[in-house]
Amino acid sequence: MKSVSEIVFGGIFMKPKGITIADVAQRAQVSPASVSRYLNGVEGNLSAETAQRIAQVIEDLGYRPNAWARSLKTQRSGLIAAVVADLSNSYVPAVLHGIENITNSAGFSLLIANAQNNPDHESYLVERLLNQRVEGILLQPSSNKLTPSLRSLITNNIPLVLIDRLMDDVDDWDMVGLDNAGAMHLALKHLESQGYRKIVYVTDPPDEVSSRREREQTVLSSYAQWEALQIFVRRDNDPSGLIAIIDQMLAHSNDESTAVVCSNAVTALYAVKAIELCGCRIPQDMGLIMIDDPDWAPFVLGGITSVAQPTFDLGNQAAQLLVDKIQQTGISSPSHTRLSGSLVIRHSTINSHRLKKE
Repeated sequence: MKSVSEIVFGGIFMKPKGITIADVAQRAQVSPASVSRYLNGVEGNLSAETAQRIAQVIEDLGYRPNAWARSLKTQRSGLIAAVVADLSNSYVPAVLHGIENITNSAGFSLLIANAQNNPDHESYLVERLLNQRVEGILLQPSSNKLTPSLRSLITNNIPLVLIDRLMDDVDDWDMVGLDNAGAMHLALKHLESQGYRKIVYVTDPPDEVSSRREREQTVLSSYAQWEALQIFVRRDNDPSGLIAIIDQMLAHSNDESTAVVCSNAVTALYAVKAIELCGCRIPQDMGLIMIDDPDWAPFVLGGITSVAQPTFDLGNQAAQLLVDKIQQTGISSPSHTRLSGSLVIRHSTINSHRLKKE
């Protein structure tokens, strides 16, 4: 298995084996220097007839310039990289669509590298991408720690924009992400309006990911408004720990409605499994809401209520900010842009306890 997962949108031009500038020049009956001038857009000394003849030969032979060799001369590779924490997370491809929209229109090819939620692998990928002479990097960090490889981006003045997550001890990198506190407030306000009084919050380990910390802190700050609040940190796929908490919560419910709040779509699927293993039904026995709105959300359990992230806009804005930095057309001072989530109400938060009382 390859250690670097790369997807190239728009293509990287590489010359077919055996076809060289010399071959083009010989067929077009011009010098290699004339072909080089044509390829680099310097056609001042070429007649229109000569330029047309070179173009026709290039098309006939299927010649494509060697992008690597040209980048050495021009100091421009035309490459932007997106390093993501986990490509299997449905959130990530949605963001990449927004990124691709900008890189295509700006004339850049996009390399995508999957860090597999491993900071060491992320460092390795960054080193590889620097060797590929990328002009800028979009980074969704696997951790909030500044590794030597990431520090080298600062040393080498490589433009970088963070996606959704901040880094500790780094203030001079731009970031575009969700307003995590606002998104969680939307979820909690909805549950309260539906009559839920007890909540279990399910999250992946929050310590090293800023977006998780922000969501957890928002839940904790709402403690006073709930009859009971439990935090469960998912560290593996074993649902037994969450099952125990749900059983405990329901055993002392006194007919007060309980809901599970999930930090993302991955923990939501984990919670669904645990709730079903408890013998509970959603929403008859327990409500469920999550941050993020993957494609499958409307089809599971009659529809899971969610706070949708503006994933396309997030990727779009992050990529545009990076392109502006590369082309030096944007603002130089770092900015942190927060985009609002939107509540999508579905079947999973219909509070049957409240309906019975009414």
